[in-house]
This record gives sequence, structure tokens and C-alpha cells, in this order.
Amino acid sequence: REVFTTRMEANDNTKYLRTLEEWFQRMSGEDDFPRTVEHFKPMLHIILLIWKNSKHYNTPARLVVLMREICNSLIGQATKYVSGEQIFGMIAAEEANQAVSMLKTTLHVCGAFKATYFDYRQTANAECPANQWKIQNNALFMRLDSFLERCHDILDLTQTIVQFAKLAKIEVGGTKGKTLTASIKHIYDDFNTAVDKFKVVEYDIMDVGAKAFDDDFYEFR
Repeated sequence: REVFTTRMEANDNTKYLRTLEEWFQRMSGEDDFPRTVEHFKPMLHIILLIWKNSKHYNTPARLVVLMREICNSLIGQATKYVSGEQIFGMIAAEEANQAVSMLKTTLHVCGAFKATYFDYRQTANAECPANQWKIQNNALFMRLDSFLERCHDILDLTQTIVQFAKLAKIEVGGTKGKTLTASIKHIYDDFNTAVDKFKVVEYDIMDVGAKAFDDDFYEFR
């Protein structure tokens, strides 16, 4: 009887996870990254239903595991959408503004996921007062937050490149025009040298696991 009960409980737990599996597959298979946002509410709604009905997956530890898996999948989709190689390719093709747009989209999508979680946490806390989602945000979003910080840094890098690119076309008139123009060109060349160092790093700058980025970006700044 104990063995039978254990198997029934295992099947019951698997049943709850199967309801979420389809949405994991949809999100990880989404070809249009901005549309990933459409999957967040259904996924969080199912997680809330599981929290209410499952006796196995209604613990903070289980919720942390589920949320981290979603975050990892989201980061994976984001790095498929825009990689360091793509960013430098767009910069080389004088399409840095496109890279800026894609980075802003990435930040929007990842931010939308966190906002959706906080909305459902509020609902869970109201509907399950005896078992609320009392989990430190850092436990859930540490890796996603690191990725968001990386995206902000690369956005800063890319926007700076857009601004400095304007120096290439500046010609200063007047009696000191030639000297000032030469000074501007010198600044522009120095800046490009700093950017070129970034272009040859041995890691993908969008890889949040590449810790060498922090030192390289600090040196660039």
C-alpha cells in the first residue's frame, strides 16, 4: 500500500509539471523573441494553480527551481536574439542604432517577465494567505538580474559608439579649425582603438557567465 501511495503521489506531481512543460517548450521554441512576452502570464498562471493544488510543488524551494528554469530559458532565448557577434557586426556595418534597438527590446522582455511575476506574487499572497510567495528576489532573479546588468552595460557601450561616430564627420572652420579638427580626429581614433579591443575578446559579451567582461568594460570606460 505504501509503494502504491508513493507511486500515486509521483504520478500526481508529474501531472502538475506536464501542464507547465508545454509552455516551456513554446517559450524555448519561440522564433520571434519580442513575442516571448505572450507566454509569461499563462506560465505564471499555471504556476499559481500548481501552488494552490499540489502538495509537492507548493514550497518556496520548488518555486525557486521553477522560476530559475524559466529565467535560464529566457536568457537563452535572449542571447539567440542578439549576440555579441551580431552587435559588433551591426556596428561594423554602421547599424549601431539597430543594435541599440535590439538591446532595448531584450531589456523590455526580461523586465516584463519580472513584472509579471510580481503581479502574480501579489495575487498568490492574497489568495493563499497561509502559504504566501515569501521568497527573496535575489534567490529567484540573481542570474537574470546579472544578465540585465550586462545588457545595460552593452547598451551603454553601443550608444557611446553611436555618439562618437558623429566625430568622424566633423570639420571645424575658423583660424584654429585645422588644429581642432585634428584633435577631434585623434579623440575619435583613440576611441576606436578602445572599441577594437572589445571586438577581439575571446568570449561572447552577451554571455553573463563571462566574468572577464567586467574588467574589460571597466577598462573601456
